[in-house]
Amino acid sequence: MNRFDLCIKHGEVVFPAGVQKLDVGVANGKIISLAKDLSGESTETIDATNRLVFPGFIDAHTHFGIPVPDIQSADDFTSGSIAAAFGGVTTIIDFTVQQPGQSLLDSFDSRLNEARGKSHIDFAFHVNITSQPEKWLQEISQLIRLGVRSFKLFFTYENMMVNERQFRLVMEKVAEQDGLVMLHAEDHRLVTIGIGKYVSAGKTAPIYHALSRPPETEALAVKKACRIARELDTPLYIVHLSSKAGLTEARRARDAGAKLFLETCPQYLLLTKEAYLKPNGHYYITTPPLREKEDCEALWGALANDEIDVVATDHCPFTRLQKNRGNGEFHKTPNGLPGVETLFPLLFTYGVQQERISIDQLSRLLVQNPAKIFHLSPDKGKIDIGADADLIIWNPAVDNKISIEKLHGNADWNPYQGKKSSGRLEYTVLCGHFLVKEGRFVGDTVKGKYAAGDRAD
Repeated sequence: MNRFDLCIKHGEVVFPAGVQKLDVGVANGKIISLAKDLSGESTETIDATNRLVFPGFIDAHTHFGIPVPDIQSADDFTSGSIAAAFGGVTTIIDFTVQQPGQSLLDSFDSRLNEARGKSHIDFAFHVNITSQPEKWLQEISQLIRLGVRSFKLFFTYENMMVNERQFRLVMEKVAEQDGLVMLHAEDHRLVTIGIGKYVSAGKTAPIYHALSRPPETEALAVKKACRIARELDTPLYIVHLSSKAGLTEARRARDAGAKLFLETCPQYLLLTKEAYLKPNGHYYITTPPLREKEDCEALWGALANDEIDVVATDHCPFTRLQKNRGNGEFHKTPNGLPGVETLFPLLFTYGVQQERISIDQLSRLLVQNPAKIFHLSPDKGKIDIGADADLIIWNPAVDNKISIEKLHGNADWNPYQGKKSSGRLEYTVLCGHFLVKEGRFVGDTVKGKYAAGDRAD
């Protein structure tokens, strides 16, 4: 006789190739059975009739407790993971923070210690290389043995950016170890010219954030990076693609043979630079900036055509008080938006429900693709026998509106306030343990693990 810790009955289970009505049996944190009508004893049974059952979502781009000058982003690993759980996100991939002169290994250990015992969901890390990249090349192989897959570089930001020679060196070393380089793609020279032009003229209102970093800054950076990636025949991952111009360069690079992964974020699909004209327009400052409607539509089209591999959030929230510290001037306002809790609801509502993408495409963007790209498979990324029992039960028949009063992070405002949200999260399960049950957080004693290294140890 089958014995389950949890049995989910009669749900519509979402797979990469479509939806099937199946029961899901869980024991010892793993999925052990999938069948049309499971029988046996179960400690807990959920009737998921007329519900969608997804594998737990992966937000592949978050910044929990990230330091910026004098402050930190509003969500640490505890508050951020609770917000994530209410968005159906059971795994995040966050970033290390390399202080000037600090080794990559030390920066990794520091972030690992911040997350362990505090995060209620599983986590992995991309390693930022922002200080003396050539000095630490030898540590890349050690980090990969610890479960790191990806290393992030910047083409802009003083004291963080790499030049083209350094970019090439890191790309070569990472590729030797079957790793992946990620790039913040904005051309520093053009950004510096744009910011200087407007600040020197006293034009510091939020709209000048967008005007100082036009799409050409992204497109040129994508073009440069892809040229090097093609020459080295190594894969490249472009984070938070924001523009039609950047997408066009990425398409050209792929057509020329580049091995390219593309990521975008909900803010570049649903918000435009008109937000900067609002009375609280500086709250919307994030980098890259919000663009035009035509950029949003181009990115939706690329999602529909499977040209974009991942949708993640770049979750980096700040409170109103923190945003106000720059007195509304774009170059003094902390960059970043909240997003981890609204990632899935927004894509489900404005993607699937409006028939811009299919439900299986959504699952690939939020689950299968990031799990594969960042080597979280086979434990993560699918509903399958032997996989971690990371499961989401979603009721699509309920209409809501996004409201800061109903969200769970530390930010006291939200860029999607008042937007429709089709459906309601009822359960979030991490490795067989409830985090959210019937809409309530019950995961105080549940602690996430380092999803890459703990498995590799």
